[in-house]
Amino acid sequence: MNLQDLKYFQRLVQDRNFTKVAEYFKVSQPTITLAVKRMEKEFHTKLVERNHAHNELEMTASGMQLYHHTELMLNEWRLAHREIDALNQQIIRFGMSPTISSYFFPSVTNQLFKNGLLNHLQTYEDGSREVLRSILDGKIDIGLIGSVTPLLDEQLVAENLKVVHFKIVVSPSSPLASRSSISFQEASRFPFVVLNDNFANPVAFEQISHHAGVSPKIIYRSGNIDTLKRIVSRGMAISYIADLSILPGDPIVSIPLTDKGEPLLTVMLVYRKTLELSKRVCQFIEIVRKYQ
Repeated sequence: MNLQDLKYFQRLVQDRNFTKVAEYFKVSQPTITLAVKRMEKEFHTKLVERNHAHNELEMTASGMQLYHHTELMLNEWRLAHREIDALNQQIIRFGMSPTISSYFFPSVTNQLFKNGLLNHLQTYEDGSREVLRSILDGKIDIGLIGSVTPLLDEQLVAENLKVVHFKIVVSPSSPLASRSSISFQEASRFPFVVLNDNFANPVAFEQISHHAGVSPKIIYRSGNIDTLKRIVSRGMAISYIADLSILPGDPIVSIPLTDKGEPLLTVMLVYRKTLELSKRVCQFIEIVRKYQ
């Protein structure tokens, strides 16, 4: 059995047709048949059966069991390729959400330059959920993400760096702008614009809405924090965002919440357990830790 046999078998389970699999890989049909026979010999069991009544293939229980492992093995192989390619290119693939990036990156740029790391850094920005998915897929190596729930995944190392409050943000012309604090229930009387589901904010928004016993009206979901803040600044709606998303000079007013037990955003440094912690990677991680 070899890696290519696993690829053939994976596709066979998905297509349930020898001819389609052969066409997909641009090989002969007997090539696929022989690959399955090699695997059946390896595991001393029948993996595939023909249903002559319906002229189709069926996977045995053993075949489906192998398929589940095949998915994992091929994914690990792809992951190894990506990690080794990054090592050979001497790059650190680093991801973070735009909200964390605007807070974090300006403060570390000088240190990264002094340590000779800036030219080795390949950055990627998206919502925290997408950054996390890209870490698991091996598209990036290290990420700074925000989460309102604990990160429980045996494939990952997650280090909590900072805990951040959420705030209500409004236009300077809003009737709420002079408030020193506000309850979420009171804020819910106004329409909201929120970040989309690629970010951690919607989870916190749902939690605090449930806690306050309200269902706020959402007029728009944005994938861009700057767009969201511009909408708020024009008085069209209010929003609920993490404190680190609010920068000096933003044309908005932030108001702390009075709610007890409100959701908190934890900024985490995350990377795969399989990541080789080279000297360069360790230097980078230490700089990230220092500037939180």
